Amino acid sequence: MMESGADAVAVPPNRRPRERLTWLAVGVGLALRVWEYSSLRELYMDEAALLKNLVGVPILDFGHVLSQDQLAPPGFLVVERTILRLPLDLLAAGRLFPLLCGLAAMLLVVPLARRYVDPRAVPIAAWLLALSDHLIYYSAEIKQYSCDLVLAMAALRLAIPPEVDRPSPRLVWALAILGVVAPWFSYPVVFVLAAVGFHWIGRRALARDWRGAGLAVGVCGAWLISFVGCFAVSHMIVSKRDFLWVWWNFAFLPIPPRSTTDVRFVAETLANVFINPGSLLTPFSLPVTAALACGLALIGCGSLGRRWPGGLFLLLAPLVFALAASALRQYPFHGRLILALVPTYHLLLAEGIAAVGRFTHLGATLFLAIVFIGGQASDIAWNQFVMSNSRNRPFDTHGDLKNDLLDYLDDHRRPKDERRR
Repeated sequence: MMESGADAVAVPPNRRPRERLTWLAVGVGLALRVWEYSSLRELYMDEAALLKNLVGVPILDFGHVLSQDQLAPPGFLVVERTILRLPLDLLAAGRLFPLLCGLAAMLLVVPLARRYVDPRAVPIAAWLLALSDHLIYYSAEIKQYSCDLVLAMAALRLAIPPEVDRPSPRLVWALAILGVVAPWFSYPVVFVLAAVGFHWIGRRALARDWRGAGLAVGVCGAWLISFVGCFAVSHMIVSKRDFLWVWWNFAFLPIPPRSTTDVRFVAETLANVFINPGSLLTPFSLPVTAALACGLALIGCGSLGRRWPGGLFLLLAPLVFALAASALRQYPFHGRLILALVPTYHLLLAEGIAAVGRFTHLGATLFLAIVFIGGQASDIAWNQFVMSNSRNRPFDTHGDLKNDLLDYLDDHRRPKDERRR
């Protein structure tokens, strides 16, 4: 079995260019997030609405319903209310915690990628995350989305690695603490924690380590209790109007599908995650980009599944749980609300790109990496430098940062005289 997570003490000479590219990606990603934060762009409407529930509100006030149909995890609200009491500019203070989460995600991407993907895929995964425009944007927005991403990455990183027979007490404590704390700062992280928990229990059960399985069940039980507590508090503070459910109605997927239209919509929604919030772009159209990414990710599934079936489960199970929650109308499956799934999509794509090179020629991997990373880089250059004065986010019927695959397909299915101009 190939090295899956432990960092080598000395880097062989033939790996040094790869290491340099990887850490260059981290540096660029950190710089872009700080740059986005420093621009202090105008408040988006959701930020302004959430601020009314933060500024001048007692830090631990959970006895009142959040105004303007806002909802955020209780822990996130506590941190934001605390930071907003600092003698800082309102925008700088409110966006500081999301920025720190975005920076932490960039620092986590390398150890996370080393855990799951082929060494040749590590720099690809790092660049995909570094140049993801949605992730850059949300690292400077007063919402919890950047927190969703970093906590999902942390949970995947702490999952029991393939080379470990029994987790050390230190790892058990780290998992226990993360699983208890994380749901108070992120709702979708529970999908990742569920995957980590099932994987942990399953490994101990298959090894007939009943004591270890009991420990895993106990830790997961503590996670569940924490989640139930967070759910109860969140239920108390969310508006009892049906606005949120009506707004996100399109993101409660028709699963199981009852028609060919339902099948097509679910498939397109799954592929759209590569575009929004995954931020993948190529010189081709959005449908071609999404189809190419899907094909490569499927190759990545096969490659990772042969090397580490448990790792494939850890990456795919959160997607399955998120789809189930959407089908049950408990959590919308769309855009900024599913940033926690970006690691799944990026890592499987990076693994697939590397696998193509193993099957054919290294040049194929380089070509595919340049196609995707170059597309992202051009998007960043346009948004950050060419059109930097227009970075403010316009109102969108889905609240998206920009048009995505679903918008593209809807637009092209309309009669020509009704299409957007």
